[in-house]
Parts: sequence; C-alpha cells; structure tokens
Amino acid sequence: MSKKRELLARAYIILGGIFLMALILIGGTARISVFEADKWQAKGDSTKLKFVDIAPDRGNIYSADGYLLATSVPFFDVHMDLNSEAMTDRIFNEHVDSLAIYLSRHIFKKESVSSLERRLVREREAGNRYFLIEKNVTFDRLEQIRKFPLIREGKYQGGLLVERKSKRLKPFKNLASRTIGLDRLNAQSVGIEGAFDSYLRGNAGKKLMQRLANGLWIPVHDLSEIQPERGMDITTTLDMRTQDICQTALLRGLLNHDADFGVAIVMEVKTGAVKAIANLNRQQGGNYWESFNHAIGDATEPGSTFKLASVMALLEDGYISVEDSVNINHGRAYFGSNEMRDSEWHSETNVTIRRAFEISSNVGIAKVVDKMYGRSNKGQQYVDRLVQFGLRDKTGIEIEGEGTPEIRDANHSKWSKVMSLPWMAHGYELEITPLQTLAFYNAVANDGKKMKPFLVKNVLDGGRVIKTFEPQVQIKQIASAATIREAQGLLEGVVLQGTGSALRSKDFTFAGKTGTTKLEYWKEGSDKYQSSFVGYFPAEEPLYSCIVLINNPRKNGYYGGTVAGPVFREIAEKCMATDEQLMAKASIPLTEEENPSLPSYEVGYASDMIEVLKHLNIDFSKEVEGAWSITLPGEGEVAVRDRTIDSHLVPNVVGMGLRDAVFILENRGMTVKINGHGRVKEQSIKPGSKLQGQSIMLFLG
Repeated sequence: MSKKRELLARAYIILGGIFLMALILIGGTARISVFEADKWQAKGDSTKLKFVDIAPDRGNIYSADGYLLATSVPFFDVHMDLNSEAMTDRIFNEHVDSLAIYLSRHIFKKESVSSLERRLVREREAGNRYFLIEKNVTFDRLEQIRKFPLIREGKYQGGLLVERKSKRLKPFKNLASRTIGLDRLNAQSVGIEGAFDSYLRGNAGKKLMQRLANGLWIPVHDLSEIQPERGMDITTTLDMRTQDICQTALLRGLLNHDADFGVAIVMEVKTGAVKAIANLNRQQGGNYWESFNHAIGDATEPGSTFKLASVMALLEDGYISVEDSVNINHGRAYFGSNEMRDSEWHSETNVTIRRAFEISSNVGIAKVVDKMYGRSNKGQQYVDRLVQFGLRDKTGIEIEGEGTPEIRDANHSKWSKVMSLPWMAHGYELEITPLQTLAFYNAVANDGKKMKPFLVKNVLDGGRVIKTFEPQVQIKQIASAATIREAQGLLEGVVLQGTGSALRSKDFTFAGKTGTTKLEYWKEGSDKYQSSFVGYFPAEEPLYSCIVLINNPRKNGYYGGTVAGPVFREIAEKCMATDEQLMAKASIPLTEEENPSLPSYEVGYASDMIEVLKHLNIDFSKEVEGAWSITLPGEGEVAVRDRTIDSHLVPNVVGMGLRDAVFILENRGMTVKINGHGRVKEQSIKPGSKLQGQSIMLFLG
C-alpha cells in the first residue's frame, strides 16, 4: 500500500509539473499572440517591410521685391523592377528589344543595343528587382523615360520605380548667400534657412519599402504611401536691387584695397528692415565669396565710429557743449605711461569738441571723456550711458550666431582706472558687431528711436499670409532730443568739413562717421587695420542707414574715409539713383544762403551789402550804423542790421566771405589759417575770447 501511494505521489508531482509547464506555455502564447501582438508583428515585418520618410519640398524664400532667393528643385532616381508580378514573360519579351534601343540611344550611349538587350534578359533571370536606369534626373527627363518601351506599360507591368529627392538651389547664387543660409543634412542649418526651418521644412510623408534577399530595399507597389506636405514660403525684407548694389560696390572696394573680407549692410531707418547684407571673404585664388556672416557674427573693436557714443554720453550728462575747447596737442597725448596718437598730425592745438569729432581726433575725445568721468571716478556712469544707448544688447536679429557685445563695467577685473576710459572713448577695449553699430546709428537717424533689425516680413502657406512680422521698437528714446540733434549735426559735419569731406556729393546729402581701427595693436610692428564708415542718407530725411567695413586693406590706403567711405558713397549714390522714394530727394534744394531772390544770414561790409541789394532790386530795411552788417529775412524784405565787432575781443566771422573775415581778423593782429573754400562755417577760437594775437583757423564750406 505504501508503495502504491508513493507511486501515485510521484505521478501527481510529474503531472503537476506537466500541467504547470502547459500553463506557462499557454500564458506565453497568449501574451505574445494577444497582448504583445503588435510589437512582435512589427518586429517580424521589420525584417521584410518598413515605412520610410519621404522628404517634403522645402518652402521658397523670396525677396521683398518678389524674386526667388531659395527653392527646392525635384530630382529623381529611376530603377526598374524586372521581376514585377504584373510583368509577364510575354510583356517582357515583346518590348525588351525596343527598350534596349531607347536605353542605348538616350542613357547607356556607349553600350550597344544587343549588349543592353542581353543584359536586361540576364538581370530578369537573376531576379533583379532594382535595375538602375539613371540617377538624379530632372522632371523633364523623368517624363521622357516614362515613354520608353516596356516602361510605358505602367507602374506594375512596366516595373518603373521612382525615388523622388530634392535639391536646394539659390537662383542669385552668391548674392546674400550667407544670410539666406544653408539647409544641411545631419548638421545645424544656418541663416534664414535655419532660423525659419519649422516653417520651411514641411511634413514628411511615408512610403512602404520591402527588403529583398540581398538586403536591398525597394518601394512596394501599393497605395500605402502618405504624401509629404510642402513647407511654407518666407518673404524676406531683402531688396535684390539694393543687395546687388551693395555687393558690387563692396567687391570693387575689396579688390582695390586687396583686403581680407568686407561687410556692407543697408537698413530702413524707420522700421529696421534689413534691405541688403553683404559678406565677402577672400578665398584661395583671390576670389571673394560669402562664406561667413561677419556682419552679424563678428564682435570686434569698432574704433572711431564709437566716438559718437562717447560724445553723446557727455552731452546726456550735461558735461559739455560741442563748442567747448579741447587741446589736442597736434594729435599726441599720454595717458599714464602710454602714448595715444591721432591717425595723422594736426596743425591745430585748441579746437572745439565739434571739430575734434569732425577730424576724428582720438586725443580730443579721449581727453574729454577722461576729464569728465575718469578724474572724478565716474567710469561706471559713462558705461551706464552706453547701456542706455542699447550698445550692450544684441540686436535680436532672427538668424543664429549673433556676436555678443562686450562693454565692461568699471568694477571688472580688467578695468584700468588710467587706461580703460581713454581707450574706450575712441572704440578700443570693447567689442561690438557691425550690425549692432549700425542699429545704434540708425537710432540716431530715427530721432532716437531704436528699432530691432529684422530680415523676414511674413510667412505664406499656399500664397496666403499666415504670419506677419511687424517692426519692433527696442528703445523708445536712446537719448534726449537735444542730444540726438547735436549727434545728427556732428555726423553731418564729418561729411561737410571733416574726415568724410572728400566723399561729399553735389546731388544729395548724407551723414556719417569714419572709423580706422588698428588690429593686433599689442603686437610689435603690426600694420593691420580695419576701415569703416557708418551713416545714413539723405541727411535731412533719412530713409536708409548703412555701414561698410573692410578688414585688413593691404594697398591704396587704410583710413576709413579713403577705403570704406567710397564704398558707402557708391551704395548711397546708386540707391538714390534707383529708389523711387529717394529720387525725389536726389537734388539738394537751394539753401536760404544760396537763394538769390531773398538772401538770408549774409554777413559783410554794410555798404557792399546795400549796394548788392539795390542792384538786385530786393526790398530791404536799413537798421545799420556801423561798418559791418548782417542780413536777416523779413516779411517780403531783408533787414540789414549792425554786426557789432568789439576791437578787444575775438570777433565772430561765421557767415562772412573769406575776404571780409581775413580783413577783420588780421586788423586785430591775428594770424589766419584757412581750411576749405566758400564762406566761413566755423572758427577755431570762440567769439568773445580775449584777443592775444593768436592764430585762428577758419573752416570754410
């Protein structure tokens, strides 16, 4: 009995083990077939079938004037499935000879018809389902291939396999190329292409692919494709007429001066819309190409173009009048143990701050900044003004890679109480990009309102505008109205009688500032420079602001006024000649001084003035008793009044002709020096100063 129980117990144990294993197998089967069915089905199918993305066409990029700047052009890889289920032996044999003739005539031109026919037969017998016809064909070429014998029997019987690709093209090639940017596979896209990729790229489609025995994947002949959605279009602010003007003028300047690279930007004053942006870099062989966006990406020491910010800071704090004097010591001064020099020797010693700015005196501007901020330990106050002007801020332009401006605080570890302020005053020991400099000057042209530079106007979907980018005000007023007016006057003075006077045009006015930055100045014997000119035009009602920067000119000069200035002028002249808004302003109207019918603010010998007015039959009222007079406009007549000249003080000769001015000054024992031609626009010694037989410089214009 005991043995029977023992045997039964063992049997039950074995039976229980079998039952347990059965349960495990049933549970595993249920889990795989029911709960994990999708997972294992997909894994099984993945060895034979899979969906792959179909890249959509990217949207187009247009200029503001409607030109196509970037577009996706379709290309196709064409294959044949020589073992397509629908391609019977009868269909193949009927057409293979004709197909060989077409292939030999249009594609495999070096292979005979008979050789091609034999190859097609061999490939079919070998089960080739992916026979290459041609790669990278255009749409027109694809349509031609579709009409070949056998292939024209249709997608299934003809075995045609077409894989669509697209290639990004820029119809204007190098024009604004770096700003338009690149759409790069497996790398970060740049420019507008990168910044607006979410709009441009569209939505990928899906195509079912089948794996063959040799590991090759081919499209499946069914309707299981999900069509890609084309990307949206972008309209930029760029104007291709202006872009062409900029790039042509810049290239001419680079070639003339054998420079490393150059930048030119044109921006709309009222809105901040960038109308043109050119970046040309020297390539091997001496050609220039847009390979890096220096305009946006390079933060460097700006040099003398920064002097405007320094003078504006002084004006905002009420420390100066532009008519105050400063001793420039012929353009030489020491700060601590370091000597500062102007770019050239000046005959003047005491000049007004206005004149120091016009002749771009490093010493003059540095001395005033150092006196007002450095000696009273107010360096941070100066920096705070620069921050107020928005000079420490990025512009926020849409595309990636904008350089970060560097303007140190007075408590920075590299701040020097002796050196920092004088050198910052004329654009060293700080860094700023060309676009950031232009945005500041654009604010001055815009009566103090700082606009955000921008490159894109709107996004379109199928021609319908779905998003518009409006002009944005970044700072409502960077400085007081009085400071802005003085700044505008200073910039006009640079062109009228300063370092930009050689650039003056008889047809229109512009205002701006030259800049000459010494590069690698810490290296012994360095002779590399960066030349720049930044300003706006027309001066009276600015429509556009512009900056030109040329790096390391090797010949024909290196000063901003002789290297970058002519490029600026060429851009301005051609814009004035071709822009409808500017054409109406292209001729300078007669000023009141030049109007022969009603002279205003004429200064001279009284008897001569009266004689001329009588000869011209101009009505006048005589209110003069002395020898010298000034004419002032009235209601339909000219008032002739006394111009009082004190015999013990330096007289005011502004407005006089050269002959009269020299006569008065020399009769008071002064030595007269002359700069320019025309009437006296400015005198180097302030009227009312004590007469001491000194020399005086008269600036004519």
